[in-house]
Amino acid sequence: MRAGKRALAAAQKDVEDTRRDMAAADRMMGEARMADVARARPLARGQYEEIAGLVRFAGLAEWSLTIDTPKLQRFFQSAFGRALPISAFGQTALHDRMGFDHRNALDVALHPDSPEGRALMTYLRTSGIPFIAAWGTVPGQTSGAHIHVGQPSPRLVARR
Repeated sequence: MRAGKRALAAAQKDVEDTRRDMAAADRMMGEARMADVARARPLARGQYEEIAGLVRFAGLAEWSLTIDTPKLQRFFQSAFGRALPISAFGQTALHDRMGFDHRNALDVALHPDSPEGRALMTYLRTSGIPFIAAWGTVPGQTSGAHIHVGQPSPRLVARR
């Protein structure tokens, strides 16, 4: 009986780990699309652009992960009464595997059309903070909507 419960708990943990890894991979596919768009059509400082599935703002202010993240967290906590749902803070192992320099960037697990997503994008834009918002489903590329705060993540290595 105990062995069965342990096996069930281990299987449930494996399923949750797999779901988490799949969501992270979806976000990274979105990040790859963002990087491809940013590289193909860079924005001038302060420029704002809406294209199918993406909103980009080049920002007017310098973004610092360590200095500006607490301000962003205070804004969100004050506005929504909960913690900012950060899905990637700086460089992660997944960014390393994908070859992205994400050291000075933050990913927020919010859908851009949600009230929280819209409010966050308004705050970022009025504060001059660069961001890219991805709506999600792009067949073969991403299903994970999120908001990337900071400049686009350049590739560290060429993909093969």
